[in-house]
Amino acid sequence: MTETSASRRLMELTVGYWASQAVHTAAELELADHLAEGPLTAAELTARTGTHGPSLHRLLRFLTELGILRTDAQGAYLTTETGDLLRTREHGSMRDLALLYGEEFYSGWGALTHTVRTGERGFDSVHGAAMYPYFGRSPELTRKFDRAMAAGSEFFTQIPALYDFGSARTVVDIAGGNGVLLAEVLRSSPQARGVLFDTAHVIDAARRGLAGSDVADRLDFASGDYYEKVPAGGDVYLLSRILHGRDDEKCVEVLTRIRESIREDGALLIVERVIPDDGAPSLAVWFDVHMLTIAAGEERTRSEYTALLERSGFTLSETHELPLDTALLVAVPKAETGS
Repeated sequence: MTETSASRRLMELTVGYWASQAVHTAAELELADHLAEGPLTAAELTARTGTHGPSLHRLLRFLTELGILRTDAQGAYLTTETGDLLRTREHGSMRDLALLYGEEFYSGWGALTHTVRTGERGFDSVHGAAMYPYFGRSPELTRKFDRAMAAGSEFFTQIPALYDFGSARTVVDIAGGNGVLLAEVLRSSPQARGVLFDTAHVIDAARRGLAGSDVADRLDFASGDYYEKVPAGGDVYLLSRILHGRDDEKCVEVLTRIRESIREDGALLIVERVIPDDGAPSLAVWFDVHMLTIAAGEERTRSEYTALLERSGFTLSETHELPLDTALLVAVPKAETGS
């Protein structure tokens, strides 16, 4: 790498937050929604968003440079395929994710040096509370967090194609949030019933959200603390993006509760980003530092997940790749050994 290209690369990395904040502002102003019906000029967008015209013009030019917007032959603006993901009501929308990452998570990352020096999470030092208690402070914050987590779940649709749910009778989704993953599984498995398990306020919202769905008649709801007890008797358990937010001992607690409840011929399906053991580039490495700064957990290698599962009475049997450097880990109960 030449000195020129090295300095340019360092400059690109140094100003990376400029791009993330521009995307956040585009989401906040709902630019993609305004452009959903067709191209608009900078002046038309200024009128619709109630913004300062010259400032918006400069942002639009930057968003075009970033590949969020494009212009037509007349110079009017349209969204690109990437920009379409910022539409509020678009299937697969990532707008809520952009808002969360550009606000609470962004400020938490601003304290990364503090985290590395002290071991205290930057999010906690900035917001005065750990992530989960913070987003539990009000229904509005809880909804914001839940929507953002659902926005990054495009890989859910691929899971029924990777694991055969054909013989499943009861599928239990632990800390399943709004139930999007469980609903996908039930659509692929008409013979199965589902149990959505989470904290009481999350379950209340999920019950309302799924009331009119095509799988509502095969859904049951349960609330509680998964460190203490989870619904028993399921033959498939789902655990999506939960373990990476906990330290090893808390992970073992959750996994042990599931092991106590699962049928001996059942399976546990875990969705997480897995750090490659061979050091290959991966988003999991990025998210590992995110978890260092924002939450109490970490991303792990396959061998580290294997060790956690072994400690909890499971054996890792399969691993499948999912989009966005995510993986589906399939674990089965270890056979009981006699004395």
